[in-house]
Amino acid sequence: MTRTIKTLAGTLLLTLALDYSGFAQTYQNPLKVAFGDPYVLQTKGKYYMYGTGAGAKNGFSAYSSPDMVNWKSEGQVFYAANKNGWSDSTAAWNGAYWAPEVYEYKGKYYMFYSAQWKNNPGKDVENFRIGVAVSDKPTGPFTDLHKKPVFDPGYPVIDANVLFDKSGKLFLYYSRCCYKHPVKSEVAAWAKKQGWYDVIEESWVYGVELKPDFSGVIGEPVLLLRPR
Repeated sequence: MTRTIKTLAGTLLLTLALDYSGFAQTYQNPLKVAFGDPYVLQTKGKYYMYGTGAGAKNGFSAYSSPDMVNWKSEGQVFYAANKNGWSDSTAAWNGAYWAPEVYEYKGKYYMFYSAQWKNNPGKDVENFRIGVAVSDKPTGPFTDLHKKPVFDPGYPVIDANVLFDKSGKLFLYYSRCCYKHPVKSEVAAWAKKQGWYDVIEESWVYGVELKPDFSGVIGEPVLLLRPR
């Protein structure tokens, strides 16, 4: 009985090893591009990947795939210089168009992304806000839905993510940049005592309800996550 169990266990391990080997050989990443913050949308039997960089100039590129193994470049699908463009491609962090995420919603495709805002009376080095652009196709072209960011919390924000809740409500999650955000904490006090930094700046994660037409938010943002 013991020998039978050992034999079965050995066969199982061999099967798993073979399966894993086949997986490793079949599913690899042949797409060798400088592509950060990738986001993949599945729609109409295809996968569409969006991200930061990949040769896009003041905007975003996309790739499509039938199987997430073989990818085809769809070129640049969003340009900042569109009829409703609100971002500033000439400011500090030139070309800082980051972390696009595309959602299929009511027959259209909505791209949420981060960029520098033209409205910058304080001449802040980091003046990021979150925008939303729309297209009839996942391959664009995407056009800004409004001539301004989704909302202005009064500080720079990046990395938008949207939840389409079962209740019908929409929620926007984002990261507050650490720029000009000094905090009091044990770590900050310790670092100052060591003579390393006068202040410690932190990036915090917030959530807020989103209006159904993406024209703004409802209520005030709620702090969800921060370092200890």
